[in-house]
Amino acid sequence: MNRKLILLLLVLSPFVALSQKMGFDDIDGSKLKPWTVKDKTGYQFAYHFGDSEVESNLVILVGPDKCYAQISWGEWSADGANWLKRFETLSNVRIEGNQFFSDKTNGEFVLYTNGDETTQCLKVYKPWSGVTAKGEYEVGFVAGKVELFFDGQFPQASLHPLSAVELSKMSKADLQLMRNEIYARYGFRFKSGGAMQAYFAKQDWYKGQYADVTPFLTELEKENLKKIQLAESK
Repeated sequence: MNRKLILLLLVLSPFVALSQKMGFDDIDGSKLKPWTVKDKTGYQFAYHFGDSEVESNLVILVGPDKCYAQISWGEWSADGANWLKRFETLSNVRIEGNQFFSDKTNGEFVLYTNGDETTQCLKVYKPWSGVTAKGEYEVGFVAGKVELFFDGQFPQASLHPLSAVELSKMSKADLQLMRNEIYARYGFRFKSGGAMQAYFAKQDWYKGQYADVTPFLTELEKENLKKIQLAESK
């Protein structure tokens, strides 16, 4: 991870804005300004929080009618033998102006200007990293376009609502692969010796870890799974 981009914690006292280190950099809270866009799709990015073993990414997707958000991170298994991918899908996500809302945390989209460099960020008031003290907020920077965070041949199944028209143009084999790829991205363990297990075992991004990944699925993915299954049945 680029150390110059690793952000950032800030503690505010009632009287003085104090700078505090997170990762390798300090920030000055007075250099945080509102980040506004004409269309809220301009906030559709992956935002990076923390550093090293406490780092995570918050992916925000903006659909025509709904917004979706999901936190991803990793941690060692209890025996320390395996690095496990973890996911938490946020509920009741919405964006109003430059404000971000969900049941887990609220925040605002901000710009951090340091010299000639301006970084697009998301400031959250209830951090999940566990490294902040009570009352502190955490700032995460734009780590990249959301497309970069979804592996596989058919990432669109996790990125935007699928249409019946685009699905009708796909073969039944591709529809099946697209459907199973959603589960594979979360590390679902396919039936040993089956076609899907054989296919995904060859993908360098895939690692089977879970017997059930249903709790990880976003509402968008659940909706798309129904559409894909319907297209397969036809």
